[in-house]
Formats: sequence, C-alpha cells, structure tokens
Amino acid sequence: MPTCRVPTQSTFNRLWPPLLTLVLALGLFYYGQMVFKPLALAALMALLLTAPCRFFERQGFPRAYAALIVLLCSLVFFILIFYFIFNSILSFREDLPLIKQNIDHSVQQLEAMLGRWLKVPTQRMHEIVETSSANLLPKTSIVVNQTLTLGSVILFAGILLLITTFLMLLYRGLILGFFLQLFAEEHAGVIQNLFNRVQYVIRSYIVGLLIETAIVAAAFATVLFLLGIRYALLLAIIGAIVKILPYVGITLALVLTALISLTTNTPITVLWAVLSMLLIHMADTNILNPVIVGSKIRINALAAIVAVIIMAALWGLAGTFMALPLLAILKVIFEEVPAFKPFAYLMGDDTVAPREHGFLIRRIRHKRK
Repeated sequence: MPTCRVPTQSTFNRLWPPLLTLVLALGLFYYGQMVFKPLALAALMALLLTAPCRFFERQGFPRAYAALIVLLCSLVFFILIFYFIFNSILSFREDLPLIKQNIDHSVQQLEAMLGRWLKVPTQRMHEIVETSSANLLPKTSIVVNQTLTLGSVILFAGILLLITTFLMLLYRGLILGFFLQLFAEEHAGVIQNLFNRVQYVIRSYIVGLLIETAIVAAAFATVLFLLGIRYALLLAIIGAIVKILPYVGITLALVLTALISLTTNTPITVLWAVLSMLLIHMADTNILNPVIVGSKIRINALAAIVAVIIMAALWGLAGTFMALPLLAILKVIFEEVPAFKPFAYLMGDDTVAPREHGFLIRRIRHKRK
C-alpha cells in the first residue's frame, strides 16, 4: 500500500526542485548578505511607502517629488524616535556609577541571604559572588561605548538606505516590467496579482505592527511610570520593539526591565513591573494582535520562530527584525507557485478561533441537556 497520495518517485520529483531552490537561496543570502541585506530593507520600506507615494502622485506631483516628500516625512519620524533613544542611552551612561553602587549594595544583600540559607561563612560567600560578578560592569560599559560609536556607521548606512528606497520608489515601474518580461506572457496576470498582494500584505502587516507596537509601548510606559521605575519610557519603547520577536522578545524585555529596575527599585516593585508587562503582553497577543494586525496573512508561531532563527543565523540582528515581513512575502509567493504550495500550507495557521468557540458552545449545550 503506498504511503503517499502519489508514487514515491513522483513525490521526490515534486519536492527536490523547491528544496534545492530554498537551499541555494539561503546560501546566496548568507554569502551575499552585504548586498541583499540593505536591498531587502530598502524593498520593505519601498513597499510600505508605495501607497502614500501614489497618493501624492494622484494629487499631481511628479513621481520623483512624491517619493521625496514621503521619504522626508518618514525620515523626520525616525529621527525623532532615534533622537529620544540616543539621549536616553546617554543619560543611562551618566548614571552607570550610581547603578554600580546599587549593584554593589544588592550583591551584599544577596551574599548575606545566601550565606544564611546555605550555611556558608560570609567571607567565603563574598569571594564566590565577587568572582562571578567581577566583570559585569566593565562588560556593560564596553557595550554602551560600542553602541555610541556606531553612530557614524548607522548614519552612513541610513543615507544609503534612503537613496536606495527613493530609487526603488522612482523606478518601481521598471522593476515590475522586468518581472513581467522575465516570464511568459500568459503569466503576466499572475505576476501583477502577486505584486499587488505582496504590497497589500506588507503594508497592512507593517502598519498594523507599528500601531500595535505604539499601543503596547504606551501601556508599558504607563505601568512603569506608575510603579516609579526609572527609564520607564526607554524600557517601554525597547520592550515594545523587541516584543515583535515571538516568545523570545517578551523574555528579553522582561529580563532587561528586571536587571535595570532592580538597581533603583525594591524587589517587590520589580516583580510587579514584570508581572504587569507580562499581562499586557498576554492581552496584546490574544486581543490586540488579532484585531489590529488582522488576518491579512496567517503565519503560525512555529514557522515564525524558525524564520527568526534562520534569519538571525544569516543576517544577525537585522535579520531577526526582517524575518517576519520576509516570511509574509514568501508565503504570498509560495501560495501562487504550485511547486511551493505545500510550504505555504506549512507556514499557515489552522487554529481558527470560531472552531474553538463552537466547541465550547457545543459543550455548554451538552451540559444543559
């Protein structure tokens, strides 16, 4: 009895071309990351800004001026955000001596508590803890200083990114025409539909993600301010940004908040801050995300985590944040290409909420009977 719907040889013939294509694409992305990384980020920005660019074009602006206006508005928005984050990092750097004193005080309390619990002499416990935490502050200082020295590199990369995005917006007709001429004429409708779907999905996904991130950041900041956490706004913004990464992001946000706030607040306050952020994250995952981001494209958590791991291995930190938008684009493409449809199905999410509600309703009715 055959184990597959189609003969084994036929299954192999169907699978090896897309698998080989994926392997070659991953190798190309890894060895050509210096080229593909900025191009991918510029393409995502161009897809996001195409709709406002078309709006200005409909008002009578030439395409070049429309693209320039949209880019300038985006630049002002990002400059304001990075200006605040940069100033907050500078303030955090100035407070490092005070944080060191608070860390030393916390370490002394930890030594005394562990000594009482483990029945270890105070001097011996002091040697153990001091050996474990001797390099904590120097490493923190090195990280902060290296972050500050990246300013010129980020500025240069940002200028190149803006220029590339502007040119993609300006010549987007040529890019679409290239793909239309690359494939046979009978596939022109599919290619055009594919570009429209990719643009719609990315625009809806990223805009929804920005709105969701802003709401979560405001909720984080409100809770941390009420609890008296220092650097509340900075921690809220960083926590809302890294929370984009599934499961890993909220863990990083909670650990970072606990480590920084523990130096200036009591352990009970820190515990309340962590629990509050966790509750906000749960509300966001179960309520805000389905409503705001919507069901434009359904991607299951397993596919999202695998994509983040692969892109982090290929492109580092930039790849972790571009993983989900690129995965959304891949899913749209895979749904249009017959050979890749099984992979699109594997990325999808079959946990539909109405089925769960229907199951609960049936159980309630059964109990009433």
